[in-house]
Amino acid sequence: MRRRVWYIEARVCKDGEFAAEDAASMGSGVLVEIARRGEPEARRYLLTCAHVVRRKVQGSGEWGGAAYDEILCWRPGQGYTRSYSGKRRCGDHVDIHRARISDLSPCGGHPDELPAELRVAANDWVLLDIEDPAFQSEGRPLRWSEVDEEAELHIVGYPGGAGLSRPAAGTRIWGNGSIVENLATGPFRQSRTPEPGMLSLSGADESRPGMSGGGIFDLTGALVGLHRAADDMAMQRNAISAAHIRDFLDTRRNACPTTPEREPIMRTWVARALLALVVLGLIGVVVWHFTRARDCTLRISVQSRDGQEPARVIDALRASGVTFSEPVSATGSALLEVSRIKPGERWSVSLRFDSRWSQAIELEGCPATVQDRELEAAHVRIDPS
Repeated sequence: MRRRVWYIEARVCKDGEFAAEDAASMGSGVLVEIARRGEPEARRYLLTCAHVVRRKVQGSGEWGGAAYDEILCWRPGQGYTRSYSGKRRCGDHVDIHRARISDLSPCGGHPDELPAELRVAANDWVLLDIEDPAFQSEGRPLRWSEVDEEAELHIVGYPGGAGLSRPAAGTRIWGNGSIVENLATGPFRQSRTPEPGMLSLSGADESRPGMSGGGIFDLTGALVGLHRAADDMAMQRNAISAAHIRDFLDTRRNACPTTPEREPIMRTWVARALLALVVLGLIGVVVWHFTRARDCTLRISVQSRDGQEPARVIDALRASGVTFSEPVSATGSALLEVSRIKPGERWSVSLRFDSRWSQAIELEGCPATVQDRELEAAHVRIDPS
C-alpha cells in the first residue's frame, strides 16, 4: 500500500518565472491504472483530491478555484529536492515528475475555476497525468473495492511532509535530500451512512494536512477510498468512496480501473506447483518454529508528572510504518498494547501534546526486561511478554 502513495506539491507560478520557495498546497496521491474503452492501452495516473491541486475560490475560501500552475510529484522513497528562492524556474525541476489534470477528472481537465454545481465533496478528486513517459512503468496499481462497514481501514499519506522554510508547530518536514516517506494511520472504521459517494470514518488515530488525496485501504490492500478532510474535535475522517469514483469513470468517461475488485482465483497450474513445494515447506516450517527467536507483546504504560504539560496521546511506531496510539486519560495515564514485535524489528515510542510531539524512545526487538524510561513530562514503562 505505502509503495503506491506519492507526495504532491502545487505552486502558483508561470513558466520561465522563478518558483516560490514554499508550495502553496501539499498532499498525497495514489497510483492507479485506468483503461479507456476502445483504446488499446491503459494509462497510469495519480488519483488525488482536487483541492490539493486547485486554488481556493476568491471571496468564499471554498475549494474549486483555478488549477495551480505547477504540480510536482515524488514517488515514495525518492530523495526530496526542495526549492530555494530565486534558484529554480517554474516547471524546471530535476528528477521530479510534473503533472497536469487529466480530462478523465470531473472537471474534464479544464484548469479554470469550477462552476458552483461541480464544487461538491463527491467531486473533489482528479486524475493527474504525468508528463514523463517513464511514469507508465511505475509499480503495479492496486485493486479497487467496495468498503465493508465492519472492516478495519488505514489511511496512507504525507502528514505535513515538506521542505517548508517556516514549518508550523508539529509539522513533519524533510530537508533537502531527505527520503520522501509516507505514514499509515489507523485503524479506522466507517461509522455511519454518509452522503452519496462519501465515506465517514471514525478512529482515535490522527490524519493531518498533507494526507488529503492519500489512499484508504482495507487489510487486504485494496483501495476503498480517497482521504479528503479531518475534523480533529470529532475524530471523524471524511473520504470519497473508491466505488463512487469508479462509477463516475464508468458512466461519465467510458473508462474503468484495470485491476479487479477482488483477487483472482488461483490458476490450477499455480496450485499444483505450490502443492509440489508443500512437503519441503512443512519441513522448513517445523525447523523454523523450534529454532527461531521469539517475538513478544509489549505493554506500554505512561503516567504524566504532576504540574507538567499533560501528554494527550501515546504512539508506538513500528518499522512497517503503522502507528499504534492510545489517548492519555484525564488523570495522565494510558496503557497501550503492541503485539508481535519481532527480533530485530525497529520501533519507537513518543508522546503527543497539544501542538507538538516529544522526542522518541528508539528501540530494537524485544527488551530483555521491564524498562522504565523518562520521556519529557511523563514516566513510561515498557513491559515485554
